[in-house]
Amino acid sequence: MSTQRIAPKRWLIQVMLLVSQILIPFVTINGNPFLRIDIGLRTFFMGGAPVRIDQFYLVLLLTLAMLAGFLLVTVLLGRVWCGWFCPQTVLNDLADLFLRRFKRVLPPALLKFGWHIVALLIAMLVSAILLFWFQAPSTVIKGVIDYRSHPVIFSSFFILTFLIYLDVVLVQRSFCRSYCPYGRLQTALMDEGTLNLAFLEETRNRCLRCSSCVSACPMEIDIRNGFQIECISCGRCIDACRTIMERRDRSDGLIAYRFGQGYKLRIGLKTVILLALFAVISGSVAWGVFSRSDTAFTVQRNATAETRTMPDGSQIQAWRAVIGNRGTKPEVYSIDLSQSSPGLKTELLGPITTIRVAPNENQQVDFSIRFSSAPVSGRKMALRLNRSGLPVTTVHVQQ
Repeated sequence: MSTQRIAPKRWLIQVMLLVSQILIPFVTINGNPFLRIDIGLRTFFMGGAPVRIDQFYLVLLLTLAMLAGFLLVTVLLGRVWCGWFCPQTVLNDLADLFLRRFKRVLPPALLKFGWHIVALLIAMLVSAILLFWFQAPSTVIKGVIDYRSHPVIFSSFFILTFLIYLDVVLVQRSFCRSYCPYGRLQTALMDEGTLNLAFLEETRNRCLRCSSCVSACPMEIDIRNGFQIECISCGRCIDACRTIMERRDRSDGLIAYRFGQGYKLRIGLKTVILLALFAVISGSVAWGVFSRSDTAFTVQRNATAETRTMPDGSQIQAWRAVIGNRGTKPEVYSIDLSQSSPGLKTELLGPITTIRVAPNENQQVDFSIRFSSAPVSGRKMALRLNRSGLPVTTVHVQQ
């Protein structure tokens, strides 16, 4: 009987994660990045939709949704995140893979040198990928090649490469074992239905004491001693035990993933609460991103400029508008006065027509309002923003 192995599934997931991290920064929708926190544009792109800094409450909601989802995964799957999905684990597994390959082909004299070269190349790749999530890949590559054109990008790349290199060659899995707070958090969130790695008590008497599970464990723990906070649920001990038991009596191994005391998923109160919280917040983020207006328009009185009285008795006040184009193409806007308080004659003065705003940019417009008589405090006006001659939105203001 050939038993199923965990390693191929874990490697497939990790390869898919690595490839997606490399490719996603290059994906665009209508000319916008699919997903990126663009520091230069001060914009967060979600699904191709630009979210400017004045709408960062949506980013806060997204962060809360990710936190709720992360906690939900923890309650259901325990530390499977650590052993299968965590970037630190993927980085360590990638480094271990190259090290094993080098041991087979390189003499001991060159092994250490070759290992450091590979660690440096891995660090450079990961640094570039990280920067791709904050700047366009072409800009990052140009900044790395020509440091004079983008010194900040070059410095960031150099610092990140150095830190990741130290992580690969020095820190390694000691971070997971001693420093990462997630394992401690997981013990507080797990319940009787949480998935965990277990040495099966009902078959304990069949254990050969071969210690293959201990040798295979990257965290250097003994799963036979029961649950331990350092376990990252990677499943290597399952494969090691199955290999030995398969050779001995063609039976399954003595270690398995279990939801509490059984193999079936159990839904508890924590799961229901987190699932509902995740659904509500995620729905709010989606509604906020895709139902929002693609134009922002704010108007306020210029408090630093005094009202001027003209020879004919009319008065002029200074105002300021900010027009934000959240679309994907340049637009031409204009401002007019749609209504004012009864008996109040007004006129807009200044650059209020043919206002060109680039996509994903804000344009400040300084203009004046002329009153035929002295403005009375508390009177209301409605300023209308038009795009290509058609009304877009209206803002109500008071003198």
